[in-house]
Amino acid sequence: MGMHDKAYRQLFANPEVVMELLSGLFRLLWDRPVPIQNLYRAAEGHVSRRADRSRLADLVWVAEVEGRYVVVVFEFTRTVEQDMLGRIMEYMALAWRSVRRELLSRGVPAVPLVVGVVIYNGEERWTAAEWIGERWRGPSIGYVRIDVWHDPLERWVDCPLISYAFRLQREQDAERVVELLRELAAHLRAHGLAHLEPSFAYFAGAVVLGGELTEEELSAMSKIEEVNTRLEQLKERCRQQGFEEGRQRGFEEGFEEGHLRGLEQGQQLALLSVLEARFAPLPQWARERIEQADSEELSAWIRRAATAESLERVFEND
Repeated sequence: MGMHDKAYRQLFANPEVVMELLSGLFRLLWDRPVPIQNLYRAAEGHVSRRADRSRLADLVWVAEVEGRYVVVVFEFTRTVEQDMLGRIMEYMALAWRSVRRELLSRGVPAVPLVVGVVIYNGEERWTAAEWIGERWRGPSIGYVRIDVWHDPLERWVDCPLISYAFRLQREQDAERVVELLRELAAHLRAHGLAHLEPSFAYFAGAVVLGGELTEEELSAMSKIEEVNTRLEQLKERCRQQGFEEGRQRGFEEGFEEGHLRGLEQGQQLALLSVLEARFAPLPQWARERIEQADSEELSAWIRRAATAESLERVFEND
């Protein structure tokens, strides 16, 4: 199981998150608010040993909806899987039978409905089949797909936990990610949901910094601020790396004119190093001239700096 899928799986192990998603989903399906009661997660033992229990164990939820029991089977994937229809139908059948057996053991003669929900968090468009046939003489058989990257975020406007999760998955701007994480942390604490922070910290760490963190580091996170801290560290490392690359390019390429600030910073440091070695201490006016110069001027001054008889000669005829 990939890191992203595991992050979604762990997030949806929380009843508050599931309740919010189902409320929004049922409202979309029935075009009206649908009350959900007595939501609980099916025990691991509900799943047949013939099924892949490692995938299904905490993905089955049961709720009462308008007087009927509904079994909801979640599946998470980052890749387009053409056999998803057959697989989710098998999971749905196994979960339905297990929950039905459990209800009968409690003296509840209910025949539950079953809904399959596939949450797809890949960037490609989904192309796999979702339904068997059309609506002929009865309902079709299939599953509900939620496309994290391509579905309109507006449909989750009344589901803040889901909205934050999907927005974090889709956001590409690092500064905006930092803001979203701060907003999410404040929302959880303001609504008595601070116990969800470890799940959201793991989720955010996986979807935002997946390649930067090990499984052990992700699992150790308990606060959303820890993700922001690591993100800020990553940003600083990238900035420093860009700066060093720019400086190296300046030395190796003779400080040719460029548009990257990293290159100009490298030229400035190189020039300051030479001038401080030859004419220290440098007056403030010289430092200001260097800070305000473009790449072409800096390149000319560097060539002069090694042989100029005085500091003033370095900046002459510029």
